[in-house]
This record gives sequence, C-alpha cells and structure tokens, in this order.
Amino acid sequence: MSTRMTINHFFSSLVLAGIAVAAAAVEPVTVAIHPAQPLIEQGKGQQLLNLDFRIDNASADKIELSSIEVSVLGSADKLVAQYRVGANGQSVLVVPNRFVEPGKSEHVFNPLVNFPEGMDLSRLRFHFEFDVGDETKYKVDTLVQPRLFTPKVKLSLPVAGPALVHDGHDFYGHHRRLPLLDPMAQALQWKRNFMRYSYDFVLTDAQGKMYKGDGSRNEDWYGWGTPVTAPAAGTVIRAVANLPDNAKGKRPPFSREQFIADPSLMWGNHIEIDHGNGEISMLAHMKSGSVKLKVGDRVAQGQQVGEMGFSGDAFLVHLHYDLKNGPGFDADGLPSPFAGVERLNGASWVKVPSGHVDSGDIVRRRSK
Repeated sequence: MSTRMTINHFFSSLVLAGIAVAAAAVEPVTVAIHPAQPLIEQGKGQQLLNLDFRIDNASADKIELSSIEVSVLGSADKLVAQYRVGANGQSVLVVPNRFVEPGKSEHVFNPLVNFPEGMDLSRLRFHFEFDVGDETKYKVDTLVQPRLFTPKVKLSLPVAGPALVHDGHDFYGHHRRLPLLDPMAQALQWKRNFMRYSYDFVLTDAQGKMYKGDGSRNEDWYGWGTPVTAPAAGTVIRAVANLPDNAKGKRPPFSREQFIADPSLMWGNHIEIDHGNGEISMLAHMKSGSVKLKVGDRVAQGQQVGEMGFSGDAFLVHLHYDLKNGPGFDADGLPSPFAGVERLNGASWVKVPSGHVDSGDIVRRRSK
C-alpha cells in the first residue's frame, strides 16, 4: 500500500468519524425551558414555579409525551421530593399538546407548579418520557435552577378596592398561557411571555355582579371611571390616551390587520412606568381621555394615572396590570406582590403576608 493511499485512508476515516460524532450530537427529542431563568413566586403558603416547555421533535417518529416528573435535589443531588404526572392513572391527560409530529415542535405549560413553603428549589431535575405506540422510546432530562424573585420596587395595589381579581396568573389563568408557537404569536415575533404574572381587576357589587341592568351602557359598570394609580414611583415611558372605548358584546374597535401592524392596540389606553431598576409597570384598558400623562413625566406612588375603562381588546370594564423586565412585548413578566393588601376571607379582611393575590381573590388596599 502506498503512503498516499495510507494518508487518504487515514483522513477518510477521520472525516467519517467526524460525521458520526456530529450525527450522534443531534438529539432526536429536546426540551427547552421558558423563560431561560425561571422565577419562584411566593404564593399562599406555598411556592409557585411558572414556566413552560418547548418540545422539539427531530426524530422520524410521531411521539406522545407520556410522563413529566420533577425531582427536587438537595446537596450532592440527594432527592428531597418528587412529583409527576404520568400514564399510571392517566394523570398526564391534564397536559394538552402531548403529541408532536416528526420535525415539529409543541408548547407545553408546566403542570407541576406548586411546592411546599420553605423547600429549597434551587436545583430541579425535570424528566420527560415520550412514547411511540405503546412503548417509551425517548427520555430527556433537563436541569432547572430557578431563583426566588422579589421586586426591587415596593408595589401598592393600583386600585383602592374592594376589587375582584377576575383573572390572575394561576395554572388556568390566560395570562400565563401565551402559546408562543401559535401562528399569531409567530407572526408578531413574540418570543417571551410579557404577561406571565399579570392581573385583571374588576369592581363588583356585593353579589359579584359587575354592572347594573344589562351592562349595555359603560356607565352602568361598577368599575367604570374608577381611579387607577401608580403602583410605585417612576418615569412614564409610554402613554396612549385617546383610543375609543369598547362596549359589552362588541368586537374590539380595530381590525386584524391593524392589530398585526400595531399589537399595542390590544392594551387600549395604557401607560408604562419605568421604576428605574429594570422593572416596568404596565396599566392598560383605561377609559378614553383619562390618561393625562405624557412620556417623560415623573409620577409618585399612589398618583392617579387614569381611570378604569373598556378600551383595547377588552370584553369587560377592567384594569390590566403587569410588572415586566423591559418595555413593550420583548420582555418577561415578573412576579408583583403588593404591599399593604387585604383579602376578603368570609366576613373579615385578612392581611396578605407575601403580597400574593390571584384569580378569584377580592382585595383592597389596607387603610393606614
């Protein structure tokens, strides 16, 4: 054998080996975590982990997600606790979008969200199993290292109350369920859930009704014109004041094409307040003409910034509030516990220790 043939054979072997290594490096099924840095929220006597999974199927198989298991790991990865949904008893059926076609992706909302108060959640191992037919074919482990989050800014409730949290960000709340793989989200190039920890506040009478009569007149809604205040001091970085209000049973006053051109139309009349520490408050759906502030204005905590209204993509009179780590849509939502809040607990009002409120709560500012 000549030297040239030996060298050629040697390099051919290297090239083939490289191709084999590259092929082996491509995992057939992968799971990504959103947001990349998950946050721990202090709930009502528990800890909450609000994150999503993106499943990418690079295999030639149609796969079914058959199990999600999370292990809480202590020092030296010693097991502290473990929770799961799976095929045993079919608890995994609480998870939609379990089937992923070859070459496709799916967005799954984490069903394992509640953890005991005080448990160290700094190292979590999520284990996923995927079936093809009746057999488990793919298994994926993902290490998640969430961190406890407390805003730098001290927030007050943006409405005096009593107010009902019509929709918060619990497991079923629509704010936490923003499907980033939805065609509309893809068309708008939304890559982050900017409303992950949002709230919708409404006012009701003692029986829970939101309006007098049939609600056809905006003035008959109990929340209509209610003062909305700045949850903390800061600088106004966005202010929209004169969009028309909607009405009960009516479609939003803008077309699909207008929305795609300017998705902020969904917020109606709104402001964003930069608190100067990487945290931004957004208050939306306010009454037309009630926002008197402009970009660059300084606001104090508790200063009126508008009135509760019916503008934007709204089907009821309410205030939408969220805290984010950036302006607009290219931001991640942040937990926003409120200081000085009371929750109705039967015949009495009780202090909310962690400031956490969510769907179904009736809350008010605590009088000084």
